[in-house]
Amino acid sequence: MSAWADDWDDRYRGAACGMCESAGSDETPHGRRVLDGRWCDAYLGRYPLRPGYCFVIWKGRHVAEPTELAPEEATGFWTEVARVASAIERVHRPRKMNWMSLGNAVPHLHVHLVPRPVDDPRAGGPIEDDAFAHQRDHELPAEELDAQAAALRALLV
Repeated sequence: MSAWADDWDDRYRGAACGMCESAGSDETPHGRRVLDGRWCDAYLGRYPLRPGYCFVIWKGRHVAEPTELAPEEATGFWTEVARVASAIERVHRPRKMNWMSLGNAVPHLHVHLVPRPVDDPRAGGPIEDDAFAHQRDHELPAEELDAQAAALRALLV
């Protein structure tokens, strides 16, 4: 059985939050920014769970849950998440888009957008339990990352 990390309460409150620290960066070790929005930054994943995988990070003050947002902030955040999802759908044409708001390891508000292709190996079910654990096994080549990021940015202007 697992347990929450010893420093969970500190992390939840934003101590040494990597997402807060990287806010506004065009590039992180995990991806390349495709949206510099008012409410969030969106990144095309360098280690995609599926083709077109992006993550969208709240860029205001540190919050762990959407319930911590004021109504205007929540509307802005989810509107920008939906814009990114729409751009991914137009570029990658998935059969289904999974919107995953997790934060179990990094408790900063963010959403993983996982496009599920027609030939998805787990079609009709959730992504594999260990998808995030093995994510770094499949780095997107730099040229492909550049091309996909440019295609998404063109739709998010």
